[in-house]
Amino acid sequence: MTLCNDKRGFDKVLHFCIGAIIAILVGHIPPHMPWWSLTVALAAVVIVGLLKEFHDSRMSGNHFCVWDFLMTFAGGIAVCWLPWLAAYLLAIDG
Repeated sequence: MTLCNDKRGFDKVLHFCIGAIIAILVGHIPPHMPWWSLTVALAAVVIVGLLKEFHDSRMSGNHFCVWDFLMTFAGGIAVCWLPWLAAYLLAIDG
């Protein structure tokens, strides 16, 4: 397996955005418990990010890029407070 040393590039922005979108979408799935929503959201980001990179590593002419994975995870971390806050506010109303 070849590890990536490409730390820059527009695809890193795309990875960041996809990580953020996954965290927001998955984090809003019931039950609305703040820490559960945060945990599930970040777990989904990690799983999808790793699966994508392992898929890339098996493709001819491609490789596992740790920087792509880290940018995907960073996107999830950047917005993980949104599902947490939404679940917290829904728990107050319930």
